[in-house]
Amino acid sequence: MFFRQLMVPCIVLIFMMGLNGCALFSKEVKLNDVPQAAQAVIQSHTSGGTIEKITCEKKEGKHFYKVEYKKDARKFELQVDDDGKVLETEEILAMEDLPPVVQDTVKAESAGGKIKELSLETEEGKTFYEVEFEKNGKEHEVKIAKDGTVLERETE
Repeated sequence: MFFRQLMVPCIVLIFMMGLNGCALFSKEVKLNDVPQAAQAVIQSHTSGGTIEKITCEKKEGKHFYKVEYKKDARKFELQVDDDGKVLETEEILAMEDLPPVVQDTVKAESAGGKIKELSLETEEGKTFYEVEFEKNGKEHEVKIAKDGTVLERETE
């Protein structure tokens, strides 16, 4: 009896994973595995560059494709859904790429910590700088406006 109770959920889970390889997990995929609308957007953004990795991921019940690529000796990330809607863009930067006022905020926020990544991001139509750093054994993310104002802080 117990076996039969487990059997149905297991079959459903396997079926779901078959329908969408990234339904539950992050999974590396190839460009031709991505829906046509998303492929077109990915090709547009990465034109003239080199795609390093595409993963199918899930967030808040919806899956999307995360594309890591290089273009003009710079690193970028793009997140796009099945319909080709751009969810997020990210350009990895160095400290010297930041405006001086943003550099000052980054230095003040991360003082005593180790910077892991600096980036220029666009999410939901809003563009900001983000610094990720480790300090006192915790991971920190700070979103910063172009004028150096802190928009948001997260600690994990």
